[in-house]
Amino acid sequence: MKILYYFAMKRNKTINFETKQNLENVSHETAARPFSIHHTFVDGDNTNALYVHCHPEAEFFCLAEGELRFFVEDQVITLHGGDAVFVPPNLTHHADKAPGMPCSYDALVFSLDWMSGYLGGEGNLYVNLLLKNRMDAITIFRREKAEDAESLERLSHFKEYLNRPIQSYEMRLLGELMISLQEIFNAVSDQMRYNNRVDAAREGVQKGIDYLMLHYDEGMTLSELVESSGYSESHFCHRFKAITGYAPFAYLNRIRIIKAAERLITSDDKITKIAADCGYDNISYFNRVFRRQMGSSPKEYRASGRQGRKQWSD
Repeated sequence: MKILYYFAMKRNKTINFETKQNLENVSHETAARPFSIHHTFVDGDNTNALYVHCHPEAEFFCLAEGELRFFVEDQVITLHGGDAVFVPPNLTHHADKAPGMPCSYDALVFSLDWMSGYLGGEGNLYVNLLLKNRMDAITIFRREKAEDAESLERLSHFKEYLNRPIQSYEMRLLGELMISLQEIFNAVSDQMRYNNRVDAAREGVQKGIDYLMLHYDEGMTLSELVESSGYSESHFCHRFKAITGYAPFAYLNRIRIIKAAERLITSDDKITKIAADCGYDNISYFNRVFRRQMGSSPKEYRASGRQGRKQWSD
């Protein structure tokens, strides 16, 4: 099994966001350690507290001060200072707040592949559950709930690591993550009441999702997609919509647009090339789908997205 190690830190950033929200789909990877720690302050003039993005790592988001609305896919969570949320991998998330109210938050972004190395390798029971039941695994920790106090206390430690050498806390951080993930796993397991038939259907849908992620840039037919699941077309489409909230090709368009959005910000490739590379042979159709999903044209998104990315990194 190959384990990627990477490490990146951002210290005490003051973010001035554009009013448009920008979707980023990038890995928080470098060549050293499989996690990153962020502390962010957003002043009162801004209403966009966290730009729209997704990444292949899991994340603990902890609101230190203020109040905001935190969006994970189509779920809306109101957070108050002292609350936290666990975001599973590959889920689009962002946050906004009321004008005139500053806020600050901390985020720990980490690779579940890293955890796999200590939990029995790829496909182990724990990581498999957190990945394959992503929406089920979203976990909210509330300051006012006594049963969440211990978890929140543990999560508060990672912001203390920002100004310390990594060798002074890495093993402790790993232990704290293991405990937190165990609690989330237990909670998700308790909530799941699926029979074997439903589990099998979910597994078939996951195979379809995996196929879309691998072949999103290729032309494909429904029969090719369904073949990967082992089910009939009607059963697969019904279960796919029930589990993901999307029809199969609507989900494919979502993947393609996210990939195109990443390329628009991170490369200088022409928009026509990006569209073609992401599976669109009709630029007009690509433009329509992109605007419908992102709220702006590809050209507008590239301009505002690069500015938002610069502000995030400075």
